[in-house]
Order: sequence, then structure tokens, then C-alpha cells
Amino acid sequence: MNFLDLAKQRCSIRSFSDKTVEKENLDYILESGRVAPSACNKQPQRIIVVQDKMNIEKVQKLTKLLALNAS
Repeated sequence: MNFLDLAKQRCSIRSFSDKTVEKENLDYILESGRVAPSACNKQPQRIIVVQDKMNIEKVQKLTKLLALNAS
């Protein structure tokens, strides 16, 4: 698969399930993000994995609050 085909297939996901991501899959996803190209190789992203249910709820509340403040 070439990059153009891959780019055309990408999509945004805005709804999530409660299913836990297996450690092997999570490690693969994180490694893929780590080695992905970025503009001028600056790699400005920071990836934070939140697995604890209480902390997930906190993040959900904060993102809803930020969305309200942005509009």
C-alpha cells in the first residue's frame, strides 16, 4: 500500500467503547506513533496513556469542559 492510499483511508474516531486495549496492541500503537514522521522531524506530540477508570472519567470531564469553553 502506498502513502496516498493509506492517507485516503484515514478517519477520525469520536466514540469509544469500554473495551480495554491489550498491552501488545497498545505497545504496537505507541511504537507506531513514536516512529511516525513529523514536520521537520520535530516530533511535537506527547502521548499519555490513561487506563485507570477514575482518571479516564476526569479526562472525559475536562475535554467536555474545554469543548464548551472553545465555542
